[in-house]
Amino acid sequence: MSLLTRCTELEVTVPGDADALRDVLSAIGSVDGQIDKQERAVLEAFFRTIPQLRDEVATVPPRLDRDQILADLGKLSDQRLQRQCFVLAAELAIASDGVNQAESRYLEALQKALRIDDQFADMAVQVLAAKYVRSTSTS
Repeated sequence: MSLLTRCTELEVTVPGDADALRDVLSAIGSVDGQIDKQERAVLEAFFRTIPQLRDEVATVPPRLDRDQILADLGKLSDQRLQRQCFVLAAELAIASDGVNQAESRYLEALQKALRIDDQFADMAVQVLAAKYVRSTSTS
């Protein structure tokens, strides 16, 4: 069985997944007080491509209390959804023009709330960092 088949054959979504995903995107997207052009583009892409979000309104949800979002996400028991929330939050943070301290701190709090182990978190962030690698200009 191929890697892609092994990792994707059991993709199952349930009602309510979209709420958790919208909340985590709202929290990480606005943690620094603004949603920049690049973050907006990534959000729009998520709403077009993530199965649970495809039928949702493709706008940024209203900002909710980030501490309450962490508490609500801490109640999730589905590891697949916990990991998906973490990965989408990390991608949104990394996709902007650099990760700031507010995003970094919130992602760490999110990792703890979702009970994401360090090995998975490190792997996810390394893969996303490779996806969004920035070139350095040399003069």
